[in-house]
Amino acid sequence: MMTEMLQEKINQRATSMELKAQALKDGMIPMRQYGFRKAFQGITTLEEVMTVTAASE
Repeated sequence: MMTEMLQEKINQRATSMELKAQALKDGMIPMRQYGFRKAFQGITTLEEVMTVTAASE
């Protein structure tokens, strides 16, 4: 979700690391962590989570 603070960082041409830090402060859940939650709930498998999120780590 786009927050006011994240939009300000984008407008200031912040680095990708700064954008990620702000997004985490604003409540973003990284895809791999979200996948682990879904695997724990039995919705997907750990193998699927690791395959899908391999490029993002």
